[in-house]
This record gives sequence, structure tokens and C-alpha cells, in this order.
Amino acid sequence: MGLPRRAGDPAELRKSLKPLLEKRRRARINESLSQLKGLILPLLGRESSRYSKLEKADILEMTVRFLQELPASSGPTAAPSE
Repeated sequence: MGLPRRAGDPAELRKSLKPLLEKRRRARINESLSQLKGLILPLLGRESSRYSKLEKADILEMTVRFLQELPASSGPTAAPSE
């Protein structure tokens, strides 16, 4: 028989914190996507109220497309497209 694990075991602590850390990570992602949506829609001339249910992937794709269409001279360096 193995020895019982202590309550302060780092593996147990990590295991118990993992769901909380994942929840915080998802909240940060969602908040950033919400801010990005609020920034990109006006720049594209679109009304935010008509796009209240955009998927996360749609927000990211709109942002990438917008950034790709910016004139190359407006940024410090032009990034190669994939």
C-alpha cells in the first residue's frame, strides 16, 4: 500500500485549480473577443446591434480580413500572408 497523499500535495493542488484556471482563461478570451467585436464593427461600417450573435470565429475572421486590407505603409513592417 502506498502512503496517503497530503492535502498540500502539488499534484492535487494543480488538479483542483485546473477548472478554476480554465474558467478564468475562457472569461479572458470572451472579454477580449467582445472588445475586439466592439472595435472592429464600427471600423467596417457595420451596426453592432445587427451583429449581436456573431460567432467567435466570425469576429476573428473579420479582424484578420480588416488587418490584411490595411495599406502596408500604415504598419512598421508588412507581414507575409499565409
